[in-house]
Amino acid sequence: MVEEMTNKQLQFITWLITTATDKCQTIEEVRELNQEIRKHSDGLIDEIIPGQEEGNKQ
Repeated sequence: MVEEMTNKQLQFITWLITTATDKCQTIEEVRELNQEIRKHSDGLIDEIIPGQEEGNKQ
């Protein structure tokens, strides 16, 4: 079961990801970062977005 996030938590996560992607110089680096985030989310994305398939994640 996924617990609801507060606006402050969501704002922090948004800040964290955008800060990390701002340091990337190529789209390939952004994709690698996204892959790492997904790897460590351990299925969380699938719980948040039902029906999200591995091939459709960007």
